[in-house]
Parts: sequence; structure tokens; C-alpha cells
Amino acid sequence: MKMKKKIFESNLRLTKLALLASGIKISRTQYRRSIEIFFDSYLYYLNLAWLYMDVVAEVQWLIEGVLTGKNFIELSLAVPCITVSLLATSKSIFLYLNRVTVNKIIDQLRKIHPDRKDDLATFAKDKTNEDVEVDIQEESERFLRFVVLLLYYICAVVICTFPMMPVISMAYDYHKTGKTECKYPYLVKYFFDAYQKSLWPVVYIHHVISTVIVGCNVFGSDSLFYAVCIYIQMHFRILCHRLENIVTQSREKTTEDLTNAVKRHQQLIDLVDQVESLYTKSTLFNIVTSSVLICLSGFIITMVADVSIVISFVTFLFMNLSQISLLCFFGDMLMLSSTRVSSAVYNSLWYETDTRTKKSMLLILMRAQKPCKLTACKFADLNLSAFTTILSRSWSYFALLKTMYK
Repeated sequence: MKMKKKIFESNLRLTKLALLASGIKISRTQYRRSIEIFFDSYLYYLNLAWLYMDVVAEVQWLIEGVLTGKNFIELSLAVPCITVSLLATSKSIFLYLNRVTVNKIIDQLRKIHPDRKDDLATFAKDKTNEDVEVDIQEESERFLRFVVLLLYYICAVVICTFPMMPVISMAYDYHKTGKTECKYPYLVKYFFDAYQKSLWPVVYIHHVISTVIVGCNVFGSDSLFYAVCIYIQMHFRILCHRLENIVTQSREKTTEDLTNAVKRHQQLIDLVDQVESLYTKSTLFNIVTSSVLICLSGFIITMVADVSIVISFVTFLFMNLSQISLLCFFGDMLMLSSTRVSSAVYNSLWYETDTRTKKSMLLILMRAQKPCKLTACKFADLNLSAFTTILSRSWSYFALLKTMYK
């Protein structure tokens, strides 16, 4: 049991740290009461206020730019930053407001997480079945660690690159001309003049922290989504293997295993429904904004001559593409793993069982033909078809935008 908890918790360690930095406490660690209240009640709103000081300032800069007649390329520089800040907020706020559901999902996954020596062996009496289930578990855990680390490094590169580009640009200007002007990661207009050299360090640090907040919100919410999807599909795969081998010579053993399989199937369906309620609204916003973000990022990369801006938005574009592609990939993976349960029932020795068992297995087969899926508020299913649609729309918007600009 200790090994079971240790493996499960270690796979969620980076996710928990990122969410904790965002102000969303899902760890079971007990803090002193005052610190726990701070993380549960105040840190998220403090981060939100900190970030939206810059978002509001960006909107003010954008409005002033429109009124003063700035060209479209200059105005387009601010839109992706505003949009990704709103996207990061939409991802995190539903987790924060539904912390009870988040913890319920994690507790259920922790409870049913298979232990190599105990849980797997209770079903798999022979060594072959036990080895197959262990392989499924280890493969899923390796994949989860790879995906989480991949997203972690992508977010880390963006968090480091985006704030550093203005500093590099300022240093280059000073080297070439002996003069430079204050530049920031975000294009902002505060109620005070932020472009005074004496205020630059303070405002710049404020922007860096805002970037970290956005990164933690995106990484924490997305990595939790990936982890939940991988664990659920792992349990679907194990369930499929058990159903394929569920018929034994002992009628009592077959009935017992079938009862446990039905209960596990219901648990997994319930888990998918909880994840759907948790992510469906933010997924809708994500799908709607992704085409705009990809289009504008590509437009800026191809039209702007400033190398520092191009590098910033290349990393930004790469993060957005990887984020939405992984989101659709895991939604598709979950759908496929849930429908394979029906094939597992069909591939079993169901024809050698009694009538009552056949009826129970038929009910499982019929229910499994309806996929467990995640949606964007029921408007679209989250799968690879949705990703191709997003890319298609992004390219259409990009081509239209370039044609109109020329």
C-alpha cells in the first residue's frame, strides 16, 4: 500500500507544486492552520489581482493604440498576450471553484490505483495475467512522466524566453547606439508613466511574476488533465484485459470477477463525468481562442522584423500548438479506451457461461459502445478531429489576415 501511494503521489508532484503556486491546494499535506487558509482562500485571488493589473494595462494600451492610429502589426502584438492570460485564468478558475471535485477525482484514482503486489494479484491468479497488467500500469506511468516533463520544459522555456527578450533587445540597442529605451514583456499603459528608467526594475519584475503565474496556471491545469486521462485509460485497458479473461472454470469465480468488473466500469464512467464537469467550460474557451492565438502568432512571426519579438512568439506558438494538440490527443485516447471495453467482452469466452452471466456481459457490451468522452460544453467532442479543425481554421484566418493586410 505504501508503494502504491508513493508511485501515485510522485507522478503528480510537479502538478501539485504548480497548482499550489497558483493558489489551488490539492495536496494532502497538512500545514499550519494559518498557512493552509492562505493557500486555500487568499493566494489564488492575490495572483489573480497581480496578473490582471497587467492585463488591464494591456487592454488600455490596445485601446489607446486604436485611438492614436497605431498600425495593425503593433496592435496585434498585445492580443495574444491578453488572450493567453484569459485562457490561463479560465483553466485555473474552474479548478479553484471546484476544488472539492478535484480532490474527489484524485482520491478516487488514488484509491483504485493498482498495487503491483496486492491489487493486481487479487484478480490475476496466474503469472501471465499479472505480468500483463503490470506492463499496462508501468507503460502508462512512463508515458505520464514523459508528457508532464515535456509540458514542464515547454512552459519553462516560454517563461524564461518571453521576459528575457525585452532585456536582450535593450542590451542590443545600447551596444549598437549607446542608448536604449525601457521595454517590457507586456505592452502596457498604467495610470503612471511606467517607462521611466527608475521604475523599470519594479515594473519588469512585476511582469516576470505575471508570466510565472500564467505558466503555473497553464501547466498545473493541463498536466492534471493529462494525468487524469492517462490514469483513467490505464484502468480501462486493465478492465479490458480482465474482461477478456473473465470466464473461468469456476462459475462462482466468474460471477465474482464480473461483479467487480461492472463496479469498476461504473467507477470509470463516473470519473469521466466528473472530469467533463470540471474541464468542459475551459475547454470551450480553449478551442475558441486557439485558432485566434495560432493565427496571430504566425502572423506576427512572418511580418515582424524584430528578432527578439519573433523568438518570443515562436516559443509562444510552439507552446500553444503543443498544448491544444495534447488536449485533443488525450480526449481522443480516452474515447478509444472506453469503447474497447465492448470488444473485450466480445473476445471473452462469453458463450461458455450461463444465461444470467451472458445477459450481464451483454449489458456491459451495449453500454461500452457509447464512448466516454470529454466535450467543449457539448458543442464539440475533444478528439483529434477537433485538432485538425482548429488547424484548418487557423490557416484560413492566417491566409485571410495576410491578404487583408497586403
